[in-house]
Amino acid sequence: MVLRELLTALSDKDREIIIRRYYYNETQSQIAAKLGISQVQVSRLEKKILKQMREKM
Repeated sequence: MVLRELLTALSDKDREIIIRRYYYNETQSQIAAKLGISQVQVSRLEKKILKQMREKM
């Protein structure tokens, strides 16, 4: 329930990254290819998103 609330508070792009990474077990490289960004950008975004989610808990 808390996770659902945290996910709905994210932007569409951020939510997609987290869902693809942790629900579909995609690699950062796979996500990057689908979103048209670099793997490094996915890594940085993932780190930022997870930090934001932890702070809201």
